[in-house]
Amino acid sequence: MTFGILDDNKLEKVPGTGLLSDQGIVHGHEVAIDEAKDLKRGVGKYAHVVLIPQPSDDPRDPLNWPTWKKEACFWTLAFAASLDGALSPMVGPGYTLLAKQFDVSVDDVTSSFGFILLGLGTFMLVQNALAVKFGHRIVYLLSLSLMFISCIWCALSPNLASIRASRVFQGFGMSALQTLVASTIEQIYCVHERGSRSVIWSFSIMAGITLGPLICSYVIQNISWEFGFWFVSIPLGLNTLAVFFFVPESTFDRNTAKQSRDEDSASSEKPFSDAEIESVGRSSAAPPPVPSYMSSLKIWSGTYTDESIWRLSLRPFPFLLSPVTWFLFLTQGLQTVWLSLVPLCSSTIFTLEYNFNATQTGLTNLGGLVGIVLAMAVTGPLNDWGIVWLSKRNRGVYEPEFRLVFMSSMLCGVFGYVGWAVGNDHHMPWIGAVACITMLNFSIVVSGSASVTYLLDTHRANALHVFALSNFGKNMVLYASTFFANGIILSRGVKVSLLILGACQAACWAASVPMYIYGKRVRSFIARHPQLFQGDLPASDLVSKETSKAP
Repeated sequence: MTFGILDDNKLEKVPGTGLLSDQGIVHGHEVAIDEAKDLKRGVGKYAHVVLIPQPSDDPRDPLNWPTWKKEACFWTLAFAASLDGALSPMVGPGYTLLAKQFDVSVDDVTSSFGFILLGLGTFMLVQNALAVKFGHRIVYLLSLSLMFISCIWCALSPNLASIRASRVFQGFGMSALQTLVASTIEQIYCVHERGSRSVIWSFSIMAGITLGPLICSYVIQNISWEFGFWFVSIPLGLNTLAVFFFVPESTFDRNTAKQSRDEDSASSEKPFSDAEIESVGRSSAAPPPVPSYMSSLKIWSGTYTDESIWRLSLRPFPFLLSPVTWFLFLTQGLQTVWLSLVPLCSSTIFTLEYNFNATQTGLTNLGGLVGIVLAMAVTGPLNDWGIVWLSKRNRGVYEPEFRLVFMSSMLCGVFGYVGWAVGNDHHMPWIGAVACITMLNFSIVVSGSASVTYLLDTHRANALHVFALSNFGKNMVLYASTFFANGIILSRGVKVSLLILGACQAACWAASVPMYIYGKRVRSFIARHPQLFQGDLPASDLVSKETSKAP
């Protein structure tokens, strides 16, 4: 039993478990781990960290990309994710004004703009299939282009019907930035680098969710809601160009590359003629050429699998049998639902309690911005450092469940909802409500990034399918909530509504406790029953070949 994690006695090597440090703490003394001596390690301050997964010798392997190329790719996608986050709630502070403009209820306006969630959820599974079939790059380009075009469409919409249609297509475009980026992180970064990247990605989405309504509130109050979409279309167009120049294709079959190199080495051991000796010597000594920058700009890279789009679209559903899928849905998916309801209902809450206008309501999002900045500053570096620290005290062996220590931050969200509800009942000033929003955003960035990184470490290449299912469920729940969320606040009051959200948050946090304790046995079960989980990896690869045996 490692730090409360139950061991597994079914498999010698459980997928996800592996050497992360070439040194371990045994009886208070630091000792070298013999099993790590032949494995590739990091550089600089990470020289003692064993790379998981082990990169191939192929320069085309994204794990071997130069630092500038990885950074350019990641930060371009991070900026795109912030724009993605902004699009959904950006008009939230003006829902009360729009209800008067269109002569409908606030819930009608909320549900009309909420059609973006319908498009987002339904297209999740399709865009995953497209990414597996044709690669990530072309999907990113299509997604940003759709977001850009639909943003202009929404700005030109004369009525709610046109708004609904444009928001559906906007949701189609947004889907890749909310799921596919996690897969790209898994493809270009090793385990000890993923935690901080997941935090930054979560920060980017939450920053968009926070700043979008804040900035748009001024536009709505002083110009019109349409101009908000015109303003967002400018960075969207620029970001589409940035994706073209700085986000190359990251899909790479590392196992096939290793197998090919091994076969080349084996064939070079038994040549039968002088000509063959010379030919084999050249092929085995020279690695594949480094791809040029211009070659990385091509949009079409062919197909990466012979399976049909239809079968690929159905592939995620067997992962409904995985406990990790439900864990991600409860801790990251539903937590996002609760938090997303705050900006969706902020116009109602702050109009009822504080008589705020659209601009003042938008300014309350500054509390969320403080929360996500604190979360990134504190837990970004701590996330990856913490798992290395724990691994050293586990004889150098890493367990993905170490990530779940950070799930305790969900309790900050519980305190935020309950504190807001109780304070509101005692006529708390508006700054108290903003402080509670700070706690909510801090909670989701820390715990959400931890659960996503845990998914990447446990399901690896199949994480994309699990993420698609979780996000599909999340967006369907959130879309359904847009029809009655504001109505519940008006009928039951702010206090009762926030207490309900606090109870839901506490229940979702409770799911992380059994996952931490039994997570290793869950990973073993998944590996021992490949027939239940038909994903990207063949059955023979479900048991990790990239990690070495624990000492």
